[in-house]
Amino acid sequence: MDATQDRREFKFLLPAEEGEAFRAFIATRIPVDRGAENGYPVISEYFDTEDRHSYWQKIMGSANRRRVRSRVYGRPDGLIPPAAFIEIKHKCYEVGVKRRAALPIESLPELSAGRIPEDLLRPDRPRSDRMLVEELRDLILTEGARPVVQVRYDRMAYDSGKDGTIRVTFDTGLRCRFDLKTLTPDDRDFPLPVVDREIAVVEVKTIGPVPIWLRNAAGEFQLHARSMSKYCQSLERYDGAVARFPMDPAELLS
Repeated sequence: MDATQDRREFKFLLPAEEGEAFRAFIATRIPVDRGAENGYPVISEYFDTEDRHSYWQKIMGSANRRRVRSRVYGRPDGLIPPAAFIEIKHKCYEVGVKRRAALPIESLPELSAGRIPEDLLRPDRPRSDRMLVEELRDLILTEGARPVVQVRYDRMAYDSGKDGTIRVTFDTGLRCRFDLKTLTPDDRDFPLPVVDREIAVVEVKTIGPVPIWLRNAAGEFQLHARSMSKYCQSLERYDGAVARFPMDPAELLS
């Protein structure tokens, strides 16, 4: 699936056992990500302003919103080599698009410090990267977004391929930290659980209509779309700017 195309996203929260059953079903219909047959860790650093503008846009249901994050991949066994991206997730009237650019992992601290990484300013960068830089100037330099929280989880991903129209991911082991550190692949030093009960966060991303077989599966597995942002949930549990009593896991899964 081409991640740069406009797409719709559906999210489901399942108890761990039910998530595994649905994952086993998806594995019979969509190929697993090549080279990541056993899954891979994802480590993200989310940016926001001091008054948590991005968070409140999400909570208030702003129809047009953007969020910046850095993301690091890689497994210690070398099967998935270290890689880093800067991403802007843009949601406009329920249609989401992700714009991102690759860069060396050692360049990420520049963005965290509020500067555009020099590697992104190279003249040989493609036009899409130059456009992303302009958005970063707006969000980082003008609005003052800075790192707020770092989140880690393990992902299994199934993708219909470059020319396909569907991608399904299963995220488990959600942990976060607010003592921000340099992002490194497969870092496990994340002491805070995002939720108290182990769940699977399932995301279905589609370009165009949802396939009939997947609609039928949603009924068979009793899937109900639920909104749950890893970023927002982390802030609501631990961040003094927005924290409230932690959400009851039963509420997440109801």
